[in-house]
Amino acid sequence: MDHFLNESHNPRTVEVISCDPQVPVSERLRIRQDARMPLAPKEVRIGMLAMNILPADLLQMNRQYGHQPSVPYVPGHEGVAVVLETGSEITDLHAGDRVLPIGVFGVWADELVVQRRSLIAVPSNSDVLQQAMLAANPATAWVLLKHQVEIQPGQWVVQNAANSAVGQCSRQLAAHFNINLINVVRRPEAVASDEGGYWLVDDGKDPDSLKAEVQKITRGETVVLGLDAVGGVASQALAASLSPQGRLVLYGLLSGAPSTISAHDLVFRNIQVQGFWLANWFSDPENRQKAKTVYPALIETAAQNVLRMNVEKIYELSDIHEAIVHSAQGGRQGKVLLKGMYFDD
Repeated sequence: MDHFLNESHNPRTVEVISCDPQVPVSERLRIRQDARMPLAPKEVRIGMLAMNILPADLLQMNRQYGHQPSVPYVPGHEGVAVVLETGSEITDLHAGDRVLPIGVFGVWADELVVQRRSLIAVPSNSDVLQQAMLAANPATAWVLLKHQVEIQPGQWVVQNAANSAVGQCSRQLAAHFNINLINVVRRPEAVASDEGGYWLVDDGKDPDSLKAEVQKITRGETVVLGLDAVGGVASQALAASLSPQGRLVLYGLLSGAPSTISAHDLVFRNIQVQGFWLANWFSDPENRQKAKTVYPALIETAAQNVLRMNVEKIYELSDIHEAIVHSAQGGRQGKVLLKGMYFDD
């Protein structure tokens, strides 16, 4: 049962030792080596294959996230792993199986010990890099499009930051669901011209301008949902683009500025505004039944090659400082990933 363990090296773990943004990244993170502990009957030892660097991870390192652990802590919200060893009471997973750790924080490590209930099996013959990015951004896009408002055929959705990872997932899922989607980006070079669809280049500073461009595309048809990853004045522009009774969902903090919404839109057009955080949605008891369907549906959809996210570079876990600096850069063309000692090139 232990033959998947790499006995030649002690497993490495990334540790955040400072969340002070004034301190250089090289002094805020370190690599430690851990000894392997025995498993409890319902525990599983997994080897991380590939791990995603999310905006949430960067926000957390700067004390800007909704959940802030005390230092030192092990970062990382998302990745894909291989089963190395199982506890004595586990019969449905075996060494060599590939799994997603769901709701597990601190995955930037070569190995983890987790409870069986936190693992979802995924196909071992699928793209490991795509699987490493499946738990957060695709799930966010899925819930935003499927579980915020009921979208009827012929209705429209508009999103900003359409070139982001969530934006890319939303574009692919909207096409899969036959949803009309308008994609707003701030720079002409951010338009994914090779995939078609409806694109607008707009900085979000003139709500009337964006509203007019959206109406040209929709020809006055109903725009029921706006997906806002930017905040600030961009929220007002997106809200103005919605039809009366439309819903604006804020799920990102890219501008770092407080969202502004026109009182006219709130009072006279009854625009609904809500915040969205995937962790809160999953933890809400009212969403329990819907939540159980999200990852099985995502895994099935991914197997159909509906979801494909761009990867710009993969770093060794030991190169974590360089990886963090790269991930924080603007203008990237894809995600920055980490790979553990069990990753097979």
